[in-house]
Amino acid sequence: MTSALKVLRYAAFGLTVVLGVFGSAFIIGEILVDPGGLPAVLLSASWFVPMVALAVVALRRPEMATTVLTVVTAVLASFVVLDGVFGIVPRDEIGPVASIGVFAVAVPLGFLGLHRPLRAGWLLLLVGAANLVDVFVRMLGANDGPPLDAGLGGSSGAVAVAVVIIGGLFLVAASLERGRTEEGPTVGAGSARPGESSRHSWG
Repeated sequence: MTSALKVLRYAAFGLTVVLGVFGSAFIIGEILVDPGGLPAVLLSASWFVPMVALAVVALRRPEMATTVLTVVTAVLASFVVLDGVFGIVPRDEIGPVASIGVFAVAVPLGFLGLHRPLRAGWLLLLVGAANLVDVFVRMLGANDGPPLDAGLGGSSGAVAVAVVIIGGLFLVAASLERGRTEEGPTVGAGSARPGESSRHSWG
């Protein structure tokens, strides 16, 4: 079961890295085209720098990152849903601010999942589901909008689906870890084997 735990955790983390690299390249490329110039640099830095900083904190200080990312994710998920329903940010004029925010928070959550898979998994599901709600609401609000499969195939839908999948992998890993911890005391005379710990800190 230990190998399965590692595979799931690092598969989720690997998907996070892939999402972070290609997602960042795509978003920055779009911003460099429009608006371009200095505004593009400032706009890119406004989400890229905090994303990287939170990812580093998630790796080095997971306890602090857990608190910070929980608050940030809750606020962001609420904003994404409200933006989808009420159109707070004019998407056609400014761009997919909500989806970029989801992406910028999901990447640090994926790094947090190496240490806290249970919390990271639930937070990823929360923000991913909020992004899916935003996509569905915008599709329903557009009379000539794209069909469901086309909407999910867009950049916003693709990010939402990827985030939900990563969150699901972390939750499965956390569930397996919890089961292994509960089975631990049954080994031998009810105590952990030498060199093993009966409790783990990454759940």
